Amino acid sequence: MLWVCFFACSKGFLSFASAQEYIYPDSLQLLAPQDTTRTDTLLKPVKMQQEEAGVLDAEVDYDATDSVMFDIVKQKVYMYGGGVVVYKDITLKADYIELDLKDKTVFAKGIPDSVGVIQGKPEFTEGKETFESNTLTYNFETKKGIISGIVTEQEGGYLHSGKTKKLEDGTINIAQGKYTTCDAPEPHFYLALTKAKVIPDDKIVSGPAYMVVEDIPLPLILPFGFFPNQKTKASGILIPEWGEEKNRGFYLRNGGYYFALNDYFDLALTADIYSNGTWGVSARSNYKVRYKFGGSVGLKYYNNVSGDLDIGNYVRKTDYAVNWSHSQDSKSSPSSSFSAQVNMSSSTFDQNQSYVEENYLTTTKQSSIAYTKRWEGTPFNFSGSLNHSQNSQNQTVNMSLPKMAFNMNRIYPFRKLSKNPGTSRWYQNIELSYRANVENKVNTYDTILFTSAVFDDMDPGFKHEIPLTANFRPFNNFSITPRVQYTGVLYRESIRKHWEPDYIDPETGEKDPRVVVDTITGVQYAHSYLPAISATFNPKIFGMYQFKNPDAKVVAIRHLMTPTFGFSYIPDMRGIAPNYYDSVQIDTTGRKQSYSYFEGRIYGTPSFNGRSGSVNFTLNNNVEMKVRSDADSTTDFKKVKLLENLQFSTNYNIFADSLNLAPVNFSGYTTVYKGKFKFNFNGSFDPYAINQFGSKINVFEVKQTGKLARLTRFSFGLDFTLASKQKKSGSENQTQNRNRMSAPGMQDEMMQEQQNLGIPESMYPGYVDFNIPWSFSVRYNFNYTKPGHVSKVTQTLNFNGNLSLTPKWKVSVTTGWDFVMKSISYTSLNIHRDLHCWEMRLSIVPFGRRQSYTFGINAKASILKDLKYEKRKNWRDY
Repeated sequence: MLWVCFFACSKGFLSFASAQEYIYPDSLQLLAPQDTTRTDTLLKPVKMQQEEAGVLDAEVDYDATDSVMFDIVKQKVYMYGGGVVVYKDITLKADYIELDLKDKTVFAKGIPDSVGVIQGKPEFTEGKETFESNTLTYNFETKKGIISGIVTEQEGGYLHSGKTKKLEDGTINIAQGKYTTCDAPEPHFYLALTKAKVIPDDKIVSGPAYMVVEDIPLPLILPFGFFPNQKTKASGILIPEWGEEKNRGFYLRNGGYYFALNDYFDLALTADIYSNGTWGVSARSNYKVRYKFGGSVGLKYYNNVSGDLDIGNYVRKTDYAVNWSHSQDSKSSPSSSFSAQVNMSSSTFDQNQSYVEENYLTTTKQSSIAYTKRWEGTPFNFSGSLNHSQNSQNQTVNMSLPKMAFNMNRIYPFRKLSKNPGTSRWYQNIELSYRANVENKVNTYDTILFTSAVFDDMDPGFKHEIPLTANFRPFNNFSITPRVQYTGVLYRESIRKHWEPDYIDPETGEKDPRVVVDTITGVQYAHSYLPAISATFNPKIFGMYQFKNPDAKVVAIRHLMTPTFGFSYIPDMRGIAPNYYDSVQIDTTGRKQSYSYFEGRIYGTPSFNGRSGSVNFTLNNNVEMKVRSDADSTTDFKKVKLLENLQFSTNYNIFADSLNLAPVNFSGYTTVYKGKFKFNFNGSFDPYAINQFGSKINVFEVKQTGKLARLTRFSFGLDFTLASKQKKSGSENQTQNRNRMSAPGMQDEMMQEQQNLGIPESMYPGYVDFNIPWSFSVRYNFNYTKPGHVSKVTQTLNFNGNLSLTPKWKVSVTTGWDFVMKSISYTSLNIHRDLHCWEMRLSIVPFGRRQSYTFGINAKASILKDLKYEKRKNWRDY
């Protein structure tokens, strides 16, 4: 059987197949240029010997944007200008391609343009791997190739090779190579490899190598190199970092082992050890199921040692930390969700173990694990959560384990009874809903959190409510709402109080009459039926002052007041509903005080001790100014907010036997200068006087001191932020700055002289870049409290600034003022320099308890994260 080659030149393809014998005349053995019509009518078959023809198992497609030429004798095809050859999953592009049909090889290179720059260098693609080179020779049959000037991307790194040999299994042998993570054509740094082997999707192994920075070889020589080159995760040893601390001695930190368990989750086990005896272990795992959920879990445990046994100040203390972050893909289950944000630790963990300033400056931590579920097409929904909050200053921990709620959104049960949809009856506005809550509160300290004592601090409870409500609006801004509600609660205990005249104090052994509280254990259910009625009236009152001067910038000032009057009443149901109240003697004079059996319980008592009624009042104010956008404009106006909101609120308890009027609360906020200044304040006035012990008495302050009320609380905050404007185009900005700083006539002469000397434009005398990106913010808070005779004032003042000297230089400063210590509070200076493929960081805390500094310069790529230089002095070293 003989094999012949067919040439189709319109959009060419080459293939080898069995056919009859054909003979090419000798006159066609010269190079024949491709016809502009791309037909092959001139290519007449010639007879080819079997030993001269090659065999390929697939078609070879080719094309070129300039021209395609054929050498019949040598059985070669030449492609010029945008040549493309496609064979199976191999694609080759270059401005010059030479295809040898006899040897089944291809050669490609770029072509110099008019100024000598090589254009159209070979671009070789096989499967998902793509690289460029200076020249390339490849054999389709053996799948081997010789490549020069190759640059390939290898999982975050770039491999440059002077001479490369590609083998049939994809392995690449390299001579005179460079490995770098810099993506510049001429890398700023690299490891010079005398020889290396690249095993695709596995690793890169090199012989002797040395570091080169800015083409300057450094005396950093490696006998061999090993670089992971896997697209999948791989298990391996985590190299620890080492150093020394003043108090805990020499250390090895974050050393351990990484387990790439599977595609869904991994595990890293690490340990820290210090020469003074401190040690710690940690575990962290990341997990992800695509389109369903993902997250991470971290556990840390430390045995912290401080002091010395010989001196007598030896202390051993344990620290722990638990972190969990979980999120669910919303598409996986549209009607339910599960999320978790857990940040929990011992109160001294951040002080002893954290090196992040935000952590040890934060005194509170919060956690939440939540699940929600709604039933589509129904008014029902469910939510459940586990909540946690802690304060590291007083070591308190508050938790809800768990907190659940089942709700039925409001429905209108009587709307379906209407026979005429066009008419509305009063009963059609009756609403019905249902709410059920279960919560177990735990208020404890972190020192006893994992002991049996925490069960004594639990306060569980259950509560459900069934409100039936209607709403009527006789006229605008006025509504009447009658309501009937059933409330039930369930607790595990209740209390009873009695007066004990012969009580003996166990500490002093002396007689001390007092009220004794007895706890009655056992599950107890309490309920009530409460009818109620409320009314609300909230009109709007406008005030306008217009300026008479037609040329004035300010046209008018508008004042909007929104008062709200409310009334609510609940009748006395003690003769109808169960009564859960009693009275007890509280002193030797025989005075009695009412108390509830469920006093201090999580949901309180379901009923009132008698009737209840109150009158509420709230007044909201808004002040705006109308100004002309242009001084000469008569139609273009804009609004300026002078006071966005000023609110006053209070209420009056109708049936209280004393202290009927509640404190008058006020609050307000506004922003000025396009939101750069934000001002807010709030406070409270108490109308009642106090006695010599600081307790409120049923006498108005105006009668006792002549003052209208007592200021018991006041606070205000000021946020001030300034930032640079958006930078203009370079030429426009530079021209404006030069004109601003230079005199006419001298500008061109001065600029020409500076350019001749090669001085950068930013260093010209008189040149100022007014558009350097920067921001500056100030936050001040003032708090005043005086509930009795003693007042307390706390103030905080913080500054924050950011400056970008150039697009690659960034400086930030954080500081403040401590009004108690009368000194500068925590201050930090951070400098960052972007070095393209490297980065430099300097962080300084110049004084204070956390005095420290850290300097580091490192490669950005994670694969070379250990290629760095660090110098630090932690606050523990001072």
